[in-house]
Amino acid sequence: MTAAALDSLHDPHAQLRRLYTSLLEEQHRFDEFKHLLALYPVVQTDEESAEARDVRARLNARINEWVSGEFDGLSAAQVALWRSIVVEERINVALSAWRESN
Repeated sequence: MTAAALDSLHDPHAQLRRLYTSLLEEQHRFDEFKHLLALYPVVQTDEESAEARDVRARLNARINEWVSGEFDGLSAAQVALWRSIVVEERINVALSAWRESN
């Protein structure tokens, strides 16, 4: 494997692109992704519970299967963010300033 190929395996942006593509190509993957995110418990502490770690491990294992093992895994903070966007359908409007200019 070339150095460029190895770099792309560990490039977080490339990994996210593979995840996005995987979710867009197969509806059942998106549905399972959303379901697993919904199982992730929302808590107001900095400590991740054992249940949350288990759900995150299951989610990361499934993502690895979808992208052929080329995904380092989502952190607890990333899972919580994905959950708020996909499950709770919340997105930070301040990040969408482009909407006002269009």
